[in-house]
Amino acid sequence: MGGFVRPHHIAWLVCLIPIIAAHGAFFIGLWQGVANECVPYFEGCTSISRAARNGDAIFLFRGLMMPTAAFLIIFWYLQSIWLKQMTQKPHPVVFILGNIGAVFLVLYADFLGTEGDFYEFMRRYGITFYFAMTILAQMLSIRSLKKVKGTLDRKIKRYLSIQFVLIAIYWVLGIANVVIKATGVSWVDQSENIIEWHFALYMSFFFGLTAMMWKRSGFEFQFRINR
Repeated sequence: MGGFVRPHHIAWLVCLIPIIAAHGAFFIGLWQGVANECVPYFEGCTSISRAARNGDAIFLFRGLMMPTAAFLIIFWYLQSIWLKQMTQKPHPVVFILGNIGAVFLVLYADFLGTEGDFYEFMRRYGITFYFAMTILAQMLSIRSLKKVKGTLDRKIKRYLSIQFVLIAIYWVLGIANVVIKATGVSWVDQSENIIEWHFALYMSFFFGLTAMMWKRSGFEFQFRINR
């Protein structure tokens, strides 16, 4: 037996679930009175991690981010197949880096809400490598498609250009964060929180754009179940 999977549905899940998890956790915190009332994208009153580990927000956040890690593994597997179809070359590094990022997301979510210096270190270790490995996989995906840009559909080219802009924004945010920390200004924590919220949002947008690229190209994946 066998059937077809609509890959763009997986990509949309990877895009939307983290957005729902982060914002849902923040609003639960507001409802329970354990989160500061502000717009974190502009005021930086809290980080995503702090918003997610206060009150009952952690149950929503963990409950959504753990399956997201599994969807990410599936996503990067499908992405490597799609890239091979588009470029006629295998892309194992994209798959490997994306999966490493997914594993570190599990590590981060698992230690979220725990107390102590060791657990804080593990949370930071997890989220840092999740971001780093995922972004590297995204960059390599864009680089692969840029090499065959002339063969791509017009709309896929447009989505690819937007993804490239997102990567540029990542770098701007990363450099800004380093510079602000180096200056030692009093509002360094707020700026780091603001950058984190924007960074996570734009990283999710990448997956939504990939979903549209997959759908536009007619990408389908057939699976087989042997009995």
